[in-house]
Amino acid sequence: MRRLLLCLPLCLLLAPEGPRDATRQVAVPLAAVADDGGALPTEAQMTRLAETDPLAFLRACIRRYDREVTGYRCVLHKQERLNGKLQPSETIAADFREDPFSVLMDWREGAGLAKRTLYVKGENKDQILVKPAGLLALAGVVERDPLGADAKKSSRVPITEFGIKFGMEHTLGPWEAADKLNSLHVEFLGEVKAKEAGDRPCWKLHRKDYKNPEDIDGVTDAVFYFDKETWLQVGSTLKNADGQLLGEYWFRDIELNPDFKPDPFTREAVGR
Repeated sequence: MRRLLLCLPLCLLLAPEGPRDATRQVAVPLAAVADDGGALPTEAQMTRLAETDPLAFLRACIRRYDREVTGYRCVLHKQERLNGKLQPSETIAADFREDPFSVLMDWREGAGLAKRTLYVKGENKDQILVKPAGLLALAGVVERDPLGADAKKSSRVPITEFGIKFGMEHTLGPWEAADKLNSLHVEFLGEVKAKEAGDRPCWKLHRKDYKNPEDIDGVTDAVFYFDKETWLQVGSTLKNADGQLLGEYWFRDIELNPDFKPDPFTREAVGR
């Protein structure tokens, strides 16, 4: 669940963090959901699934995403604990496209040394293009390995796993693994307005009573928010056994399937 958001997934490539323990490179289950082409549940049925069958609920969310979403613009708020230290909050404007997998991120608050980053799968030698912040911008756009040391020491999630769908798949994978051990405990906390997600009405689910802490971070408590209108996982908070925040991720101001013209996923867009 370390790579949950999902989420949440972002590489502050030039952040001045110290080295991270190599043992953090732990594979996280990533669940694949087959689409049988059948009708999706109604909103009332989704509420009932959230109460009684969280696995079926989350699989339905992913199937709907696959059918309806080709990309989006959004604002992402995140805060993470790295090397035991809670980092400052970050606010990032992001453009995302599914095909080809493309991510452009522009830090609005909490930027380290990277002001803007771009990753397009199969382009730019599969490197991340980075525009440094401040005086370092004089260096121009630089390239970094998305899975290299800079990326791994700067974020809990690589840019290659950015996005709402990856977040949902990384939520579902550990849920399925726990369910096989009869140790999945997810409580439906009702319908709430999530301020951090722009006051969107959301279904709120709480996973608790972990049989074992998940991943090297030791996640033992997680809360998830799913937008009632779109079924997107728009929020999540992860904590350890001591109640410390390990990661918090919120997507808001989401514009689904924008026209992306002119193309924002270019070197010129990074360097502007």
